[in-house]
Amino acid sequence: MASAVISPASEQTALLACSPLLARPTRFSITINLVAAGEPVACAVRYRPVSPAQKDDWKETGEVVIDPFPTANLRIDGLLPDTAYEYQIVGHLLGREQSNIQAAGQFRTQRLAPSRFSFAILSDSHITPYDADRMRILLRTSQSIASRKPDLMLMLGDNIQTFVSHGGPLGKKSEGPQLYMHLRRSLGDLPSQVPVFSAIGNWEGENGWHPAQNREWAREARTAFLPNPDAKTYPEGGSIHEDYYAFAWGDVLFVVLNPLTYTVTDHTLQTGAGRADDWTLGEVQKKWVFDQLSKSKARWKLIFMHHTVSGNAGDEVNSRYGRGGGRAAHVGEQALLHSWMRKFGVQALFYGHDHVFTDNVVDGIHYVCVGSAGAPWKFGTAETGYEKYWTPSGYTFVTAGKDDLTITFIRPDDEVGEGVAIHAFVIQGRRSQ
Repeated sequence: MASAVISPASEQTALLACSPLLARPTRFSITINLVAAGEPVACAVRYRPVSPAQKDDWKETGEVVIDPFPTANLRIDGLLPDTAYEYQIVGHLLGREQSNIQAAGQFRTQRLAPSRFSFAILSDSHITPYDADRMRILLRTSQSIASRKPDLMLMLGDNIQTFVSHGGPLGKKSEGPQLYMHLRRSLGDLPSQVPVFSAIGNWEGENGWHPAQNREWAREARTAFLPNPDAKTYPEGGSIHEDYYAFAWGDVLFVVLNPLTYTVTDHTLQTGAGRADDWTLGEVQKKWVFDQLSKSKARWKLIFMHHTVSGNAGDEVNSRYGRGGGRAAHVGEQALLHSWMRKFGVQALFYGHDHVFTDNVVDGIHYVCVGSAGAPWKFGTAETGYEKYWTPSGYTFVTAGKDDLTITFIRPDDEVGEGVAIHAFVIQGRRSQ
């Protein structure tokens, strides 16, 4: 395709409502999610491999037309595997010919061979338009992550906060796009530099006890603004609703699970209906995760979810709510998952929900609560049962090597761009199957 006429940077006009978001990086493709601002626009992507000489010519996708504020996914195919690319988003208002560079960044296609790389994990931003401080914390966290240049980022739920106390459903369809738009803006430029994967939390409005129509509204907004892998993106498969999935990156298997949508008994704090041991992944997801763990030959197998499939916290109320992490390893359906983790060599389960950083080792498996990146509530021993934990807002950074995983909890800092390491530990070697 012929290249568009590109105006210099000094003539750029902001046509996008927020930074692009990189999603679904595979061996040969990547998806770039775009949100138009106040007027209809046409956008394309120019891209080329990163090389010291920069001799390769730009390639360009076809244009996609985006109406104001709805999102659009622009997929680039035919890429080289395990390769770093740079890209530019070029766009123009409908009816005009000259395009401006709207954004630029880099990404890497799926790593195939074992190699050392890093990824970031954040959780529990609880973004709402009524609390600017949460958005500020998430933006500082995002800037810290971007400065460390990880391959990937995972967001483990409660990324937004519905307008009903303790994770109630969306009140109307328009609330979902509003909340996710605030989330995207609070992430700053990070999603344009680091591909994003997300998990379902209990505040996203997709809990199994919510009315079906309200869940559908929430799911439509999430998949529009935070596209995840679906059942066909990777060979590992997953859900058609993009709420659980798995993929390999180098010699690491990433498995993202969802106990919220498949548990139909009300587990909000105000009710006594749900129990600590009746959370579930549902039969289809359970069979799928067993297949993934049992078939994978990856050196490192890691699970990510908002909270464990059970609870064992500081008291009955918080246990019913799913708190406690590794304390619940032998409770309810989590006991089944834990037995599979032991049998098939899973080294760690990363989760959020409890708004602190802690590491609880059960039968050699690390249960790591990754901290919170915006939520104002920090839960202590009375709520969680944890004896040792860290409360500053922050994120978890993981470096995966041949023989070890290094897990570091990082607090963003205005004077230290990469943030300040609060606590770190290393997982050595691989547990045998």
